[in-house]
Amino acid sequence: MSAPASKPLSVIQQSMWLDYRLAPASSAYNLVLALRIRSRHDAAALARAVERVGARHELLRTRFVEIDGEPRRVPSAAPLAGLDVVETAPGELRAAVRRYLEAPFDLSEGAFRVGLVVAAPDDAVLVPVVHHIAGDFVSHWLIVRDLLDACGGAGLPLPEADYDLYVAEEARIVASSVGERSRAYWSGRIGEAPAAELPLDAPRPALPRHVGATHKVRLDADIAERLPGAARALGATPFGCLLGAFNALLRQYTGLDDFLVGCPATSRLGTQLREVVGSFVNPMPIRARFGRDTTFRDAIAAASGQLRTGMLHVRYPCGLLAAGAPLFRIAVLLVAMDRREPAVPNPAAGEECGPEVEYAGMRVALMDVPSQEGQLDLVVRFEQSGAGIDMVCAYDTDLFEAATVERFAAHFQRFARAAVTEPDSPVAAHSLFGGGELGELFGLGGVWSE
Repeated sequence: MSAPASKPLSVIQQSMWLDYRLAPASSAYNLVLALRIRSRHDAAALARAVERVGARHELLRTRFVEIDGEPRRVPSAAPLAGLDVVETAPGELRAAVRRYLEAPFDLSEGAFRVGLVVAAPDDAVLVPVVHHIAGDFVSHWLIVRDLLDACGGAGLPLPEADYDLYVAEEARIVASSVGERSRAYWSGRIGEAPAAELPLDAPRPALPRHVGATHKVRLDADIAERLPGAARALGATPFGCLLGAFNALLRQYTGLDDFLVGCPATSRLGTQLREVVGSFVNPMPIRARFGRDTTFRDAIAAASGQLRTGMLHVRYPCGLLAAGAPLFRIAVLLVAMDRREPAVPNPAAGEECGPEVEYAGMRVALMDVPSQEGQLDLVVRFEQSGAGIDMVCAYDTDLFEAATVERFAAHFQRFARAAVTEPDSPVAAHSLFGGGELGELFGLGGVWSE
């Protein structure tokens, strides 16, 4: 019997493969959407659903291996993943879910698994986990939808295309005149700007271990309420406003007047790829520049302009621009949580589960289980829903203490409020410290005055 045919990786997959080889025990690239099932469930039907979903999506039945020194995808004709049933005590449910999520993948055996963590006949958590090399945020919602639909007996037609189309189109773009122009745009945008780095609590290790934690907080209601109107007045999107405020805060933290941050953007373009599970991510570098008189309006306009123009060049993989050192160590993105199907509400900050909904004959709720921790120094994800905007900070615990990230998030609240209420005020006029914090520093002798 001949060996299975192997296929090339996309540029973003190559980057994730390198991170995997450097830190194979890390779970930083494990994506999860855990669903609490608060009704009786049919484990046998869920097991059949896992097999059907694996059969539908090629990357969920693909092994990732090195062949002659090159990383390759090797699809399997049959699904690789089955349903792992894990029994646990009711009080240990969340811990058991975390253990299942955090188990590292052996990518030579596949990049997808599904657990059913059972605490009682009417209380369990469905835990589909996919490595980022095989999926992205949209992919994971496709997986969850397909699992629930298949469990309910719905048909799962094959997608119109597969990931091969994306890899081939990416290679074509890179080799084309369009790719040359996009590379010139990105190279000119990056210039000699360094990657922004927050002051560290510990020395940076020689090799990253990609271990992390998460701090989640809801933006104050007055900020979320003012944001859409402020964005319209400034000719920006809400994310453009948040990004401008974020860059302003980084400027005050770092003291840099010129730096880069990353904005992971979707490269899932065209209707053919709409139903395809895969890694469709292009981490775009955004350059922030500040002077003494730079206002929040200026910072927002610069960020918004780069977001708009960058999307014109998003098909060129920015991973090809890195020359040794990382383009950025801090990334920020917006996720519209209310545009998903199935429409399962997001848990609010501090809540373990969101509101329950009926789907596929079961009562389900989204469970807040942090993931993707430690990919970079800091990744800030703004999750927008009808209930508000949550700021989710995933950070590297080798570099930062929890209190540092909590303080950073609190400072962002102040800078975001300034951006939507005082857009014409200079960024340099806004201190990191409020009166209470200054008082504490004076009490500790941490601030000198003449």
